Amino acid sequence: MRLVERTPEVNLETLLAHFVPPPRYSGATFDSYHPDPRFSSQATAKERLGRWVRDRPQGFFRKKLPDPRGIYLDGGFGVGKTHLLVAAYWQAPEPKAYLSFEELTYAVGLMGMAQAVERFGGLAYLFIDEFELDDPGNAQMVTNLLGQTMEKGLRVAATSNTQPSALGQGRFNAEQFRIQIQSLARRFAVESIDGEDYRHRDFQHPPLPLDAEELEELYHEETRAASYDSFAELFYLLRGLHPIRYRYLFESLEVVYLEGLAPIPDLNDALRFVHFIDKLYDRGLQLRASGVPLEQIFLESYRHGAFAKKFGRCLSRLSELLSQR
Repeated sequence: MRLVERTPEVNLETLLAHFVPPPRYSGATFDSYHPDPRFSSQATAKERLGRWVRDRPQGFFRKKLPDPRGIYLDGGFGVGKTHLLVAAYWQAPEPKAYLSFEELTYAVGLMGMAQAVERFGGLAYLFIDEFELDDPGNAQMVTNLLGQTMEKGLRVAATSNTQPSALGQGRFNAEQFRIQIQSLARRFAVESIDGEDYRHRDFQHPPLPLDAEELEELYHEETRAASYDSFAELFYLLRGLHPIRYRYLFESLEVVYLEGLAPIPDLNDALRFVHFIDKLYDRGLQLRASGVPLEQIFLESYRHGAFAKKFGRCLSRLSELLSQR
């Protein structure tokens, strides 16, 4: 089976039906989150997020939930932000939705702002993973949507690698949206989470990809539902698909084989690959790969540029995936 032969389609109703946590985090609860005792902010974030989601309406004449309306988990990759976000989702009463920032912007684009405000404004809780403002269109769209829906009472929890007041910096001229971004930031209480990346403790020595011959031999011996593609051909597929469709590439699969990992010279292709790995990781699939060492995939300028945190997260997840032999 080859991913490059798949052409997944997605419509609005299918998308809305999948606004739940991904399979990898099906067992993520507050009880299963174990804070690192060396970093007190992890236990603090767990306690405060748990209290926030368990809040109940106050007041006799006018029932309302206590502030803050929003809570924002800020921290590096691999410190458990998504685990805590999913744990809060399981605790929250209906109606609620869980989705990535990419899925949010795509859904709003499909629906239009008026319908999006009606749909999301009708929820009690909204959980957004990997919140980021990559371009001015997204900045305008999301600040408008959350401004209107949170004003109506929607409670929002989000994870990000960037403080809300710094959203968009280095990606576009965020100064043009300074007022909107500051207005959005004021709606959230920020919980900063410190710590080490739980996926690996020694990224100076990440796992090495397999030899090409070993990869092919393993694929022919594979008993699970698997796909086998060349790394170079994968990008012809990814360029032709909106990133919202990437998750549907993996339907019915358990393991993905990629032959010939190589440096990615184009920034847009590199970002596409980041999203591809995010969706593969979220689905709980395994990855087998051959090619260059992980540290050679992304150019040095990318790993220290505006999207450095995205590439860092991707390398962290690749390291975990390739360690699962």
